[in-house]
Amino acid sequence: MKKIVVLIALALSVFSAKAQYFDFASNSGRVEAGFVLGQPAYSTEYDRFGLGANVCIWGFVLDFLVAEPEHRYYRVISDTVWDDTKALTINAGYQIPILSWLRLTPMAGYTQTNYGTTDGRSVEYDSDDISWYHRYRVTPGSRTHYFNFGGGLSIQPCKWFSINAVATRYAIYGGISLNLAAFAEPR
Repeated sequence: MKKIVVLIALALSVFSAKAQYFDFASNSGRVEAGFVLGQPAYSTEYDRFGLGANVCIWGFVLDFLVAEPEHRYYRVISDTVWDDTKALTINAGYQIPILSWLRLTPMAGYTQTNYGTTDGRSVEYDSDDISWYHRYRVTPGSRTHYFNFGGGLSIQPCKWFSINAVATRYAIYGGISLNLAAFAEPR
């Protein structure tokens, strides 16, 4: 059903008399910031749910996504030392405006995974984040580096925000961005 709705919307926009295709000038003045969530290190043994952020300035996109060690913020002090993993993805690209509300984004980037241990006996305090956490130590030689590539889709239903989805070789995620420049415009 979703495919049919999307195909109908695309067909209506393609045959619209007001449709402007590949209007790169529409990227100018657009400054977005938002959050993303999904799976960094997708299709590896380290894939887990992660959080991150994205920035888009005049069509240039930069985003990152990280899955912290699972037991890092575990609220109990324990004599246990957990085997844990960490994954992060950083991607960059440029939005190609297909229609005024639809943009495709070829992306390239970097993904890193590692495994290590989280020490339940140690408790550290981060005054910047105002949080307690357990120390995570990477096992030497466990870091794996990947070249990441893929693409994204950005739907901009109005000038104030965008809905984004990205699928790359080693990550799959989506999010919402606010167009900060639209909020700064005088009324």
